[in-house]
Amino acid sequence: MLFSVEAENGNLEGLRKQDLSDLGFLERQNLQEWAIEQPQILGEDLLIITSEYANFEDTRDRLDILALDQAGKLVVVELKRDRADRTTDLQAIKYASYCATLTAEDVQKDYREFWSSREDTELTPESVGETFIDFIGEPDSLTTSSDGWAEFELDQKPRIVLAAGSFGTEITAPVMWLIEEYGVDITCRRIEAYEHQGRVLLNSQQVIPVAEAEEYMTKRREKQEKQQQRSRRPAAINALLERKVLRPGERVRFDPERVPGNANQDWNEDDDFWWATVTGDTGQSDNVRWDHDDELYSFTGLTKEVLHELVGRDRDEALNGYKYWCHPDFDNRTLSDLRNSETTGADRGDEPTSNK
Repeated sequence: MLFSVEAENGNLEGLRKQDLSDLGFLERQNLQEWAIEQPQILGEDLLIITSEYANFEDTRDRLDILALDQAGKLVVVELKRDRADRTTDLQAIKYASYCATLTAEDVQKDYREFWSSREDTELTPESVGETFIDFIGEPDSLTTSSDGWAEFELDQKPRIVLAAGSFGTEITAPVMWLIEEYGVDITCRRIEAYEHQGRVLLNSQQVIPVAEAEEYMTKRREKQEKQQQRSRRPAAINALLERKVLRPGERVRFDPERVPGNANQDWNEDDDFWWATVTGDTGQSDNVRWDHDDELYSFTGLTKEVLHELVGRDRDEALNGYKYWCHPDFDNRTLSDLRNSETTGADRGDEPTSNK
């Protein structure tokens, strides 16, 4: 139960829980829209891929919301405005089985289609790929394909989130059994509504698994994520250094073709603003030293800084920095191109030019 306290006199008032249906709210037009616009109502930061998803072969079923969590796992979300009915868990399991066959490129295409239509714009594969890389949180570890899509692995076990006004034993009993006996990753969240002074207050609370079980499951997920991270391709900087495409002390240049048309200065080969020196380090922000200010950055961090100075671009916007820097010793190919190829240091030009 929620309580309201008047600041002036300290009077306490209990607020009675109400069904969303009694307050005139609808499942799709309201609850679903709230979850799309504010995924935190589901208890965590999620990247919403699509809603009313129906790209399942030989079925007309529609998934309420498909999302991605920051560990790079798909999340199947099933919403019920009031009490979850007895088939809610089965619906979600069915949708999870359908989504288990999706690839990273599949979900990015679905994201592009959904958000392009929703925001009445045309997202490019490159902008979508950068959004996914930035959300997963490994901008210098993940790369993009030649088409612009982010390259990462999706496992075959999507998570399930059930969100409803209440849950009966016909849902809680099988969910707990699936969690405890088979390790299925299912979360039940109760979304309660309270009317107070002309506003409706929402309280989102996780009811399954309980806190003690969640701690255990979190540790197990962390172990699985670490195992998955070890199986991923090495970070771009590591791969380029290991293959001796990059060597400590040599210089790379900003791609002239990537300079924005409205930049406040022109590209000039003799200007240190457009050059950076490789450090040989592989931390998160010490891979390259900008010749312009002698400060250390990651390639992505440096690119964001360059574009911010050129056109005031928001430093928080996603991008793949390796696409913006060229290596003079490899016919000025971008570092992204070199990372995604089989190129090694043995393929350098006869006359190195990057250490000028």
